[in-house]
Amino acid sequence: MLAVVALTLLSAVLRFWRIGHQGFWFDEGNTALLVHFSPGKMLGLLPHTESTPPLYYCVAWVWARIFGYGETALRSLSALAGVAMIPVVYGAGAKLVSRRAGLIAAAFAACSPVLIWYSQEARSYQLLGLLSALSLLAFAHALRSPTRGALAAWMIACALALATHYYAVLAVVPEAIWLLAVHSRRRPVQIAFAVVGLCGLGLIPLAISQHGTGRSNWIAHAPFGRRLGQVIPQFAAGFDGPAHPLLEPVAVAILILALVLLAIRSDAVTRRGALLAGGLALAGFALSLILVAAGFDDLLTRNMLAIWTPAALLIAGGLAAPRPRMVGLIAAGALCGIGVTTALGVAADRDLQRPDWRVVAGALGARAPAGGRAILVQHYRDLLPLSLYMPGLRFWSGDAAIPIRELDVVSFTSPPSAGFCWWGSACNLWPSRMQSSYPVAGLHPVWRRNALRFTILRLEASRPVRLTSGAVARVLHATSFRNDELLIQRR
Repeated sequence: MLAVVALTLLSAVLRFWRIGHQGFWFDEGNTALLVHFSPGKMLGLLPHTESTPPLYYCVAWVWARIFGYGETALRSLSALAGVAMIPVVYGAGAKLVSRRAGLIAAAFAACSPVLIWYSQEARSYQLLGLLSALSLLAFAHALRSPTRGALAAWMIACALALATHYYAVLAVVPEAIWLLAVHSRRRPVQIAFAVVGLCGLGLIPLAISQHGTGRSNWIAHAPFGRRLGQVIPQFAAGFDGPAHPLLEPVAVAILILALVLLAIRSDAVTRRGALLAGGLALAGFALSLILVAAGFDDLLTRNMLAIWTPAALLIAGGLAAPRPRMVGLIAAGALCGIGVTTALGVAADRDLQRPDWRVVAGALGARAPAGGRAILVQHYRDLLPLSLYMPGLRFWSGDAAIPIRELDVVSFTSPPSAGFCWWGSACNLWPSRMQSSYPVAGLHPVWRRNALRFTILRLEASRPVRLTSGAVARVLHATSFRNDELLIQRR
């Protein structure tokens, strides 16, 4: 228990350290915007703006009104879920495999760079990880002794997980089928199976209405093989970091060593529990492929967090082998060290963090000057998250000329990426290049500044000039980008 407490404290340090250091990126911007609305309007907007069920947003709505709407406040909900996951993983491992395996898996959870990343993001993924781990813990108790209390806990955990993220089915469906197969003649098990099934079926209309909304459709257009190949390496070693190219092969080698130790060195009880956990993870993974084949292709590492805990227990079961004990413990320590190294490396390198639109707002000034301003964001077609830091920002419709005294051009230099970058770091943005001039009569450049990877050019007029659709067309033609967007901010 002291070790579990120590790991929980370590996880709290890793998750709350510099939690507000990065500004909101686009996905988090949606959360920050939604929780400002009334509950009815927020729930009404979800089918059109998001591709997940409403539970996380309902909790975040209450959370924001207690702790605030800033980066630290909103992200602390996910951080708390990440910290709470440590003892839950230990409990699931201790019940399903062994205490030693549960402790190793809890250490993996505390040091996992993927879990740390999503514990510092105002989205539903870390809550999905926690509730899926809770369902596995309740499943382990119900499998051993299907009492009404254990089955009720499992039903509640499954229902909450499904109401948080549709990909909770990767954890819930294998557990439900296994429980029913083992205890097929137990009426309470049959009732629990039916109730969880009804919870899942009740979400199908919402899931269908949300399919393809928001930004989910981009996932299916990304190379499937690349997305599939990222899951295991990112589970083991996280996202890109300073030493990631060297650490990732070592982490994958440790996973292979764990499987070998499980096969030839573990005792029968540990092997049986670890293989059961691994079977649940494999069944969930297979179900994700079935969803892809059925046309619901949202396969990304973050959506697979529902099966992170059983996958970790499979590896922990191998490293918990009693002979030779030190080999497994050293390997487990090395895997935790790789996770912490990667997480700290990302936290220390702004190129690996989320693009910070706060610095753009700070350079521009949150309030528009007298006469109004136009902002040309090159190769970017969204108000979020910049509009969170600059109230009154809106798209220019182009229907009528508008008076402005200031035109600001924003470009972005993307850091080099080792591959397909989708998790919100700076490499997620398409790079653009600042032009030598922007032909708008009456406007003259007054300064040019660099802010992190953003470049900002300001043009001003001595008196308001009318910005017409023709002038905007000339400016957009000069930039040579197809996805430029002109934003307007009035005083």
